[in-house]
Amino acid sequence: QLPPIVKSIAFARFSNLDRSLFARLIEFEVPHIQLNRQGRTRPEIADLFRWRYNNNLGDLQNVISSPEYKTRFVYTNQLINIDDYDGKGETTPTAYYYQNIGEAEYAVALFQFMIMIGYPAKKISILTTYTGQKELIVDILNQRCGTGTIYNGIGPRSVSTVDRYQGQQNDYIILSLVRTKSVGYLRDVRCCIVAMSRAPLGLYVLCRKSLFESCQTLRPMMKVFLHPNIPNKLHIVLGKHYPSSSSSEETIPNDKIFEISGVSELGNLVQSMRKQWIDIATQQT
Repeated sequence: QLPPIVKSIAFARFSNLDRSLFARLIEFEVPHIQLNRQGRTRPEIADLFRWRYNNNLGDLQNVISSPEYKTRFVYTNQLINIDDYDGKGETTPTAYYYQNIGEAEYAVALFQFMIMIGYPAKKISILTTYTGQKELIVDILNQRCGTGTIYNGIGPRSVSTVDRYQGQQNDYIILSLVRTKSVGYLRDVRCCIVAMSRAPLGLYVLCRKSLFESCQTLRPMMKVFLHPNIPNKLHIVLGKHYPSSSSSEETIPNDKIFEISGVSELGNLVQSMRKQWIDIATQQT
């Protein structure tokens, strides 16, 4: 559970406002039980936050054996590095109103791609760490997927900030971390744990890799993301549609895997697929 948001760090610490209600109850020795098994996410996603529990957090059988926990994208979870887009990283139109146009465009394009290969919109949520970014993503979604487009108003089940999404989850989460100059409040490990534990089946994190991998408090999590066998560019399977019959143990042939180099390439792919949709629809009418 996250503590209250207090803009003045000094005031929060002086007044002991930097602790959650749960933490206060435990400090007052209210009887409690600490769980040692999780039944929300695939084991490889749980590895992102398992270290926070001294690696004493196991997995319930359902996340290991249930069929829905075995189908997947190429990778269950990926940290996708987003470089400057049109020469811009994070921007602040007004104080504390952080936005990142590159990550916002990528998040919307990835949502469009998932829809076009069959993922139900209700199973996808887009999260971000700042309100300014959330509103930017909503604006782009309205332009790309609103009424009058081929998506005809189809959108994610939720577009929200991480703080507002506490206690909720969705099968697939696209997460934008926004910052490119400093890590910001994600230095608080509690915020990171909440952000990384919202997705049972697939988590795709958009960020500036060089910034977040240099943050000492986030290194255990980044170590999982930056495993040598997991690239920091999105990998998709050519010709694969949802629901996939491939399991997490199945090896996908290299000639079936396509790497997305950046925002522009993903946007071009979506545009090409959209044109195919329109051509097919025209032929059927």
